[in-house]
Order: sequence, then C-alpha cells, then structure tokens
Amino acid sequence: MTTARTRQIAARAILSVAATLAYRASGQDARYASESFAMGPGGFVMNFTVVWTCDDDPRGTVSAPGRIDLVDASGSLAGQVVATAANGMPSVSVSGAGAVSNASASIHLDGAAGTPADGLLHATWTLPNLGPGTYTFRFWFSQSFVAGNPISTISTDAMAAGGGGPVGGAPTPPPRSPPAITLSAPQSATVFQQVEVGATASSPSNGNPLASVVIEASEDGGATWVRIASDARPSSPADSEGVSHAFGRVGTATLRATATDTAGLVGSAQAAVAVGKANQPPVAITPASASVAAGQSVGFAASGGATGNYVWGGAASGAGLSQTVTFPAPGTYTVTVEDSGDANYNPSAAASASVSVQAPFYTLSVSASAGGSVSGGGSYPPGALATASATAGPGNTFAGWTGDATGSAPTLSIVMNSNKSVIAHFTALLPQTISFVPPGPVTTRTLPFPLVATASSGLPVALALDSGPVALAGAVVTPAGAPGEVTITATQPGNAVYLPARPVVISFAIGSPPPGVLLADDSALTKRTDKATRTTSFRCGPAN
Repeated sequence: MTTARTRQIAARAILSVAATLAYRASGQDARYASESFAMGPGGFVMNFTVVWTCDDDPRGTVSAPGRIDLVDASGSLAGQVVATAANGMPSVSVSGAGAVSNASASIHLDGAAGTPADGLLHATWTLPNLGPGTYTFRFWFSQSFVAGNPISTISTDAMAAGGGGPVGGAPTPPPRSPPAITLSAPQSATVFQQVEVGATASSPSNGNPLASVVIEASEDGGATWVRIASDARPSSPADSEGVSHAFGRVGTATLRATATDTAGLVGSAQAAVAVGKANQPPVAITPASASVAAGQSVGFAASGGATGNYVWGGAASGAGLSQTVTFPAPGTYTVTVEDSGDANYNPSAAASASVSVQAPFYTLSVSASAGGSVSGGGSYPPGALATASATAGPGNTFAGWTGDATGSAPTLSIVMNSNKSVIAHFTALLPQTISFVPPGPVTTRTLPFPLVATASSGLPVALALDSGPVALAGAVVTPAGAPGEVTITATQPGNAVYLPARPVVISFAIGSPPPGVLLADDSALTKRTDKATRTTSFRCGPAN
C-alpha cells in the first residue's frame, strides 16, 4: 500500500490512464483510479479518506458520496464501500466483503439536502481473506454540479489514507487514535457583541501529527456553518487557537472545533451558546423643548436607537420617524419617543420633549374689492365669534367672501381658533332695457288682449295703468267700451345682477269699430252710427 501523500499524487497520475465511467449524466462526472494489492492470510486492512471540495456556489448541488470498489482478478466486484456525511455526521455502507469501522467526519460546508460540500471523512475497511490472487481497489473521483452554473461544482475524491496492509503475512500497524480537542466558549452572549472562543488540540501518543485546527459557528441549528478561525499549519503535538466572534441573531448558537491529523483522523468538540438581545443606544427627540400658543402645531423628529422602530407617546401618538402635534389648550405638555426594538434588540429608554402652551389672541383681517366696503376685524380670544359685514356701493352688488371663510351673505360669522383673513368681493350691476310689441288697432269692441313687454335681462316686466278706458290685469288689457287714450307704464326693478330698467310709457288709442261692422249685441244706436268711418291710432314713448 502507498501512503496517503503518495496515494494522492499517484491518483492524479493514474486518472489520465484509468478507466473512465461510461456516462456523463446531467450534473455529474465520475472516473476512478486503481491500486492492486495482495491479500494477506488474515485479510487486508485499508484506511481510507473521502475528501469533498467545492467552488464558490455549492448550495444548490447534491454532492456524490465517496465510493471504493474491490475487484478480484477476474474483474468481478467483490465488495464496495459508499461513504458520505449527512448533515455533518458520517454515514458509511458496505456491500459484499468486509466491514467498516472508526468512521469520523469533519464537514465545513454543506451543499443541497445536507450533503457535504467541503470537508472530509475517514474510516477503516477491514477485509477477510478472500482467497489467493491479486485484488484491485478502485477509488472513484466524481464531480456534481448544477447545469448552467459553472461555480456550483462539488468534487468527491476517495483515496487510501495509509497505515493499513495485509493481515497475517506482514505486521499490521496498530490503529491510530484521532486528535483530542477541547472548546472554550461562554455559555451566554449578547447579539452583535464580541465573545472570546478558544480551542486546544493535541495529538495522542499513538496518533499522527496535527494537520489543521478549525473553529466554526452555526446560528441555524447546524444547517450551515461559518468558519471563524482556522490554522492549516498548527503546532504539533499540541496547538491552541483563539478568536473574537460576534453572533448575528438571537437564539441558540453552536460552536464546533475540529482537529484533523495528517492521516485524516478527526477529533471534534461542540458547545452551545445562548445569544440574547442587545440593548440599544439612546434615542433623541428634536426639538427637546418648545413654547407655542394654543392651537399651534410643533413638528418633532426622532433619531438614535438601533432599529428605527420609533413609537410616540405623551401628547403624541403613532409610529414613524416624525410626528406633528397640535396643542389645543394652554398648559405644559410632554412628548415622548422610544425605539421599540426587534428580534435582536430590546426596547430603548424613552426620550422626552417639554412644550409650554400659552393662551393666544387671534387676529381677523378684513378687506374688500372695488365696489364696496367691509367692516369688522380685530383681535379675539380663542373660540370667540367674530363678525365681518360687507356693504355694496352704488351700482354694485355683494358677490361673496373668500379667504379663511366663504359665504354669500353680506354678514359673516367666524369662530376664531387661529389667525384668519377674509375678503369681500363686489361686482357692478348690469344695465337693462324694456321693449314691447305695439298692439294692433283697438276699438271699443276689441276683446281682451295681452300687452307684450320684455326686459333685455330676461327678468319679468311689471305693467301699471296710468289712465284710459281699459282694465289691466297683469299684462291683459280689457277695453271698457268707451273710446279714449290709454297710458300704461312698464317697469323692471332689477336684482342682484341688474340695475333697474328705465320705465317705458306705452300709449295707444281706443276707437269706435270700423263702419259696417255689426255685432249681435250692438244696440240700435250703435248700428245707426257705425256707418261713419272710424280710425284707431297708438303712440308710446318713455315716461317723463
């Protein structure tokens, strides 16, 4: 048998000429190196090591187990060992001849499904005497990877570790003991704060020299491990390592120290650390004090702490970086804020601000646009009712209020709970005229008829009878049966938009019926006199 060092060198040379596995499955490549040996009268002992190495991103890759085949002179498989480490624990199975003992593992990084990505496993395969002849070990080398990810490869390399040989024909060296290691760490720690961790490793009298000492930490129950200290050239036969380490989450953390000797034998020790929440730095509130009048507001901002989970209290409420507080009445108020913490931090102590609130007097400012005037305004205590009145000038009308109050009534009442300003607006009244449709010829026998008079504004026109032998009901004129001159005045008084219209006087004459017109109810006198020609005329003009 070759030594472990010779075996590793020989394996690389043999790989170029060794038989290659006749497939390359998606995500895996495998081949082996061969070593022949002679079986001893009492069998054969072979110490072996399986080494896993990985690229930068092995998390999605399921690594292959280590594999060693025993082949007899005819090429038939006489035995096989398959070895891996499930979540850091060695797992070795044997089919065919022999048995495996002294299995130990030191896994520094896991791939997918808890398979090893970086580390090694050591064990001893003891074979009985299978008969004379030449036998061959096939030490498999394989690579697993995620298709399309060039940095996901995990290599698995099985190799002889030395120290074995035929049993009975030549002396078999006594089995070596793995290194001893102790781990020193506090039982409790505070998250994000440094603690001292130490490991002391030693090689026993029947052991091999130390090859490495590693200290690792896990904060997820051993699912993943982070190397926090390592020495690839430790002192031997004894070595001590120390490191300052801060845990990144609250809970139970696990520390593991591993010592590996030159033959791949491993000794390890673990310790649990209870990691508690950290206290936060102080919080502050700005401004720390303020003096305002009742009804005014103050904006406050929080700073400090560790998580930014600010909660407000006192005269304020809610959460967030800032709060604006309105103080409605005189007095002294306190505003507080604290950082409520999170999974890793305790709540902070509260910071406070003091606010002195004085009783105010509020000012009502009044002004007017062109076309009118306004009265009112002045200073008022909080809650007082202030009044402002608007008066339109000639030819104008009040249009409404704008500013801190609105309305269409000329008199405005305002509750004074802050300084306020209002503006009265006025608009000029629009002119309007009256027109009418002259009636046709009117006689004493004309039936009632409407007199049509309209205003340019569209507002209703009022008619009033000044004189004449007619009756006037609204806009309906009814001749009274006698001839004469009729005078009617049309008016429109205006409204909030229009000026009053200039009155218009409508005049027309009532004459006798035309000659030859006989009506059933005419008297004999009328019938005798209607032969004479009668004419009807009208006239109109503005009222004097």
